[in-house]
Order: sequence, then structure tokens, then C-alpha cells
Amino acid sequence: MGDQVDADIAAQAEDPLAGVPELRSYKAETDEDKIAALKLTADSVAQMRQAANNALIWHPLNLAVGVAILAFVARYMHERKHDTYLTGTTCAGIIMAFLAVFRYMTKDYLFQAESINFDWLGDADTMVTKFGDEVIAAAVVDWVSGEGRQKRKKAWRGEIMAWTVRLKYRKKGVGSALLEEVVREARRKGAETLEFSDDHANSSRVLPSLYNSAFDKRERKARDLLQDLLEASPGRGKKK
Repeated sequence: MGDQVDADIAAQAEDPLAGVPELRSYKAETDEDKIAALKLTADSVAQMRQAANNALIWHPLNLAVGVAILAFVARYMHERKHDTYLTGTTCAGIIMAFLAVFRYMTKDYLFQAESINFDWLGDADTMVTKFGDEVIAAAVVDWVSGEGRQKRKKAWRGEIMAWTVRLKYRKKGVGSALLEEVVREARRKGAETLEFSDDHANSSRVLPSLYNSAFDKRERKARDLLQDLLEASPGRGKKK
């Protein structure tokens, strides 16, 4: 037993990645992989609710209004000789009311997450990245038939309906690698264009525009990354 442990330690010292499963990206064919990809996509939509809540809580305008209301209430109760405990519980109740309103304002993200199912998927392709047996990234691409530039043949247009990475694996290059695989798939299919769908899974905005800056920034970065990968991809069509 001890010799085996020593051998394992020695092997890890020689190769720090020994025993670590490789990342694999491919087109999902089984219902098991597709269900995992749909769940991952739905989770990413649901996570937008938390991000939207944070935007509401920490937005300077909302903070200023909230502080002003709390200050007014605290001063009013102090002038009426109410005790500190009652003042504190009243202010805490106001804060809880604000949080409840914010959660109500963002509830639509949960409904949208629940709509991510096989009916939503339709005939679109599902690309997944696996770490061992775990699906850690997913992309859904719909291939649309349309007139080619030469007018003599039909061509494919790729529309990315979803692209997401499991939360703990983000900012590690996993999403970029999967998107690069999507670009390669588009080249194999002879698609003339590949772009994010206007109504992709994470495109919804349930709050007014002043609270959506974080979402809009991510959207721009995703589209810029896709454009960079397309430009770097061999065999890309010449622009006219």
C-alpha cells in the first residue's frame, strides 16, 4: 500500500496533470448529453437573475434613494421619541421590502430558464465540452438554409442560440475553446456566416437599460470573440 502511494506521488511529481481527465469538445448525440447541456443553459439564464438583483441593489441611484428613505424614517422616528430597537427593526423591514421588490422585478429570468427544454432546442445542434464525465460547457447552434452568395446553391447560416460554461470553470479558456469548435463545425458544414442569434438564451433583459451594463458588456465580448475566431479560422470566406 505504501509503495503504491509513493509511486503515485512520484508519478504526479513527474507529470502534475497525471490522472486528470482531458477536456473533450464534440457534437452531442445522446439524450443524456443534450439534457446536461440544456440544464447548463437553463442554469445560466437563472444565474442572470442574481446578477440583475445585484445590479439593482448596488446601482448608485438605488443606493442613494434607499439611504435617503432610511435616513428620513430614522430621523422621523427619533423625533417622535421611538426607541432604538423599534427604529432598527423598521429600517430592517424597509430594506427587506426593497429586496423583495427587486426579486419580484427579476422573476422573469426564472420563467425563461424553465422554457429551456427540448421544444426550445428543436433541430439545433448541441456542442458540449466534457471534463471527465461532466458536461462543463455547452453551445446550441441552429443551421438555417438560405441563398448563397453565388445564387446557384443553398448555403448554411449558423445562429448560436446558447453558449455557456459551468460557473466554476469560467475564465479558464473553456468557453473560448468550445466556441472555436463551433467555428470549426461551421466551416465543415460550409456555412457562410456564423453569429449569435438576436434572441439567444442569455439575450433577455427584464430590467430598464441603465441596469443592464454588465450583461451588455458580456454580450459585446462574446460577439467580439466570435468575430476574432472567425477571422483566424482557415478557409473563411472573403468579405465583399
